[in-house]
Amino acid sequence: MATMGLLAPSLWGLMLLFAGYWLWKKDNAVWLSVITLLLGWEMMSNVFAIPDGDMVDNSTKMSVVSLNGHGFRQQSDQEITDFIKGLDADILLLQEFKIRGEGNALAEKIQSDAEFPHLYRKIEAQLAVFSRFPLKNGEVHYFSNRVNGYLMVDVASPGGTFKLINAHLQTNGISNLANEVTHDVKFQEKKTWQKVKTMFGRYGRSNKVRTQQASEIMVASQKTSLPVLLTGDFNDVPTSYLYQRFRTKFQDAHLAQSWGLGTTYEGLLPGLRIDYILPDDGFAIHDFDRIPCSFSDHQAIRAEISIQKH
Repeated sequence: MATMGLLAPSLWGLMLLFAGYWLWKKDNAVWLSVITLLLGWEMMSNVFAIPDGDMVDNSTKMSVVSLNGHGFRQQSDQEITDFIKGLDADILLLQEFKIRGEGNALAEKIQSDAEFPHLYRKIEAQLAVFSRFPLKNGEVHYFSNRVNGYLMVDVASPGGTFKLINAHLQTNGISNLANEVTHDVKFQEKKTWQKVKTMFGRYGRSNKVRTQQASEIMVASQKTSLPVLLTGDFNDVPTSYLYQRFRTKFQDAHLAQSWGLGTTYEGLLPGLRIDYILPDDGFAIHDFDRIPCSFSDHQAIRAEISIQKH
């Protein structure tokens, strides 16, 4: 059932077209489409953003940017640093960062050229946080595959201290298969449908793993009295169970202050939003946008937020 979440926005749009057709034909079948659309409205409200326009002026708001850099392989360190500098972030969270010596060199250049005095990362971990504000109490947790995991660190911002979580959840591992199906469209051949079946099978299995990882992160987020900001590449869509689980505690910056599907990943299916900035109720959300990135298959996402005073 989890795989149907990938198709849900497309199916909802198709049902909308059916409703228009039946309405044009003046056929009572339109009510079947309308009822189906209404039943799926709560799901689509998590997929398609319509901001409420509630903007709060706050001098202590900060810019938070999250990006899966896809290994930072295709560009030079100078080009990567120039892009990051142009983001004008107060806090930058990166997934799939370079490790060991290459990672150290790139991190030093980003700190120097983009003016981030504070950094937290482990040389063997692909997670990094750059900050204009002091960082303390940092820790990195791997999942069992030793590739994905989450980083937690306290940020001493001008508006107050909060807990930051930078997460990279289980990868689906279907990109290569999706490209093969897209570029070799031979739907009459059995092997093509076998590839499609394998894709959905992998997604379903990885979805179960991500659900367990999300539960671990939820438990970790509840062990602090500080406001919590959860960000990162979740590798799953807003119709997924793990997203619903996170939303029991966190807001969604895209839904609060943006429009549309908010695509963050250029994949086989249109409208894939798998990267998130999720502040808890201790934050106010002022703005949200996406920035195309030439060296990654992900877009950078940026939110303007502030800690709410109680």
